[in-house]
Amino acid sequence: MTPFIIGNIQFTLSLIVYTMIATWYVHPKLKAMEWNKAIVPLLLVHAFRYGPLTLLMPGQVSSEAPMDVSETIAYGDLASGILAIIAAILVWNKVAGARLAVWIFTIVGFGDVVLASAKGIGAGLLNIDMGFNLYILNFYVPMLIVTHIMIALLLARKAKLATKSQ
Repeated sequence: MTPFIIGNIQFTLSLIVYTMIATWYVHPKLKAMEWNKAIVPLLLVHAFRYGPLTLLMPGQVSSEAPMDVSETIAYGDLASGILAIIAAILVWNKVAGARLAVWIFTIVGFGDVVLASAKGIGAGLLNIDMGFNLYILNFYVPMLIVTHIMIALLLARKAKLATKSQ
């Protein structure tokens, strides 16, 4: 098997397992909670998106990794993680504009996942030594995708509830 096929098998199986966990265990619990209490744990999953900064540390990945791709991934994830933390703080404290902060995080964060994935695949990152970042890609990114979808669903539910109460 090629590294690309192995990586895709790992990514796909992780995505399936995280979807099962979310559907069977997490979503039913969050559905019964207040919006602000339900969305914060999902945001905090994204707080660890500083991990890909290791792409910029000497000796952590192959020198074959294109620096522009590494920087796009590392800084995009860092920005997304910081936005997730800010949104979580605002939501937890019920600050005006918290929902907007969650939307901004969701758009930026999911956009970053798409952009980083496209650039990483285009640069053939699965064919070079990625060190710890390979685990981020195959085990953490699928969780990010699932939680982004769950956040979007909670945002949509909140908007639907707000529309009904008017």
